[in-house]
Amino acid sequence: MMDSNKMNCRDCGGEMNHHAEKIDYTAALDAPERLDPVLGGLVKEVHTCPQCGRTELRTGEPPTNR
Repeated sequence: MMDSNKMNCRDCGGEMNHHAEKIDYTAALDAPERLDPVLGGLVKEVHTCPQCGRTELRTGEPPTNR
């Protein structure tokens, strides 16, 4: 589920757009307690800046409707 907090670009300060949620299987190796057992990894939100094109990821929340 998308975090309701907006992200600002580290390069230009513009408000970033949320584009997708992806499963990061390797990130769970660093934080096994956060592993989603159904998905087998961590949910990562993908955000991009419409002003400069920077892309950033942040940890999201697993879906609640399963």
